[in-house]
Amino acid sequence: MLKNQNIINYSPSEFAFGFESCNSCYYDKKINGIELKVPFPGIFSKFDSLQKKFYHGKSSKLLSDKLEEGEIVGDFNKMLRSEILYDLKDRPFTLSGKIDGYIKHKDSFTIVDFKTTKINESKVDAYATQLQTYALMMEKPKEGSLKLTPIKRLGIFCFEPSDITELGKNNCNMVMNTQWFDIPRDDKDLIGYITKIQDVLYSKTKPQSSPTCGICNFKKEMK
Repeated sequence: MLKNQNIINYSPSEFAFGFESCNSCYYDKKINGIELKVPFPGIFSKFDSLQKKFYHGKSSKLLSDKLEEGEIVGDFNKMLRSEILYDLKDRPFTLSGKIDGYIKHKDSFTIVDFKTTKINESKVDAYATQLQTYALMMEKPKEGSLKLTPIKRLGIFCFEPSDITELGKNNCNMVMNTQWFDIPRDDKDLIGYITKIQDVLYSKTKPQSSPTCGICNFKKEMK
């Protein structure tokens, strides 16, 4: 259970596949410091690095014709931190994380997140909170952290492997289909969502395990 003087920090990437996956595991992570970490395949980190390197300095039109002209910044790899923020019940929290990239337009900015996966419209909502959190974090940064304002647009740029062509011995090309998804900016909805999370963390009792949570089911089998 959190106390009012505690200030908990949230990472934008932990919401969709942390809190939403299992409230009980999320409570253990944030309150009790207990977390079962699953190794992240290194190939995805390599894809991420190549994507940022390729698009850095190029026109936003490469991502989508719907975007206003601007320059893609894909080489910013510093940890970003917000100032102290407050939920709807005046409980403090902070945000921190790293962005994949952003676009510098003439009078505004767009936050970009690269995903190596097939994403359809029904799955986009799962990532909306992550992009909204980046925007709030960068418009209200801690002193010394990067500030971007105004951030008027958010989007996910998806890469889906579709084919491999042979070039020669020990060499080939992978063909990637790409797609841009706009994410709506809604700070009010985001603060409401974080308030819901803090209600759980400030509770005197730990949430019940989710019956579909693989980690919780594994723990039960090990007892």
